[in-house]
Amino acid sequence: MGQATVRRREFVSSVAAAASLSIVPRHVLGAGDQPAPSQKLNIAGIGVGGMGRGDLEAVSSENIVALCDVDLVRAADTFKRFPHA
Repeated sequence: MGQATVRRREFVSSVAAAASLSIVPRHVLGAGDQPAPSQKLNIAGIGVGGMGRGDLEAVSSENIVALCDVDLVRAADTFKRFPHA
């Protein structure tokens, strides 16, 4: 009987695919009902004390990563609403 041969490229790609599935945690892939982190936008808000506040509320399900306004008193509520930004 002949011996089956496996090409090096086929072997390496199959090992890499198996390793990536076993190393990556389920939450990174978006397992279950939660989307993967890469499915959300990172959004920065400028002028969030006025009209920018409403714009941020419209996209509040995304990752709000930065906030900016020259009037800190007027934007204080927005800063409190998104404390991780």
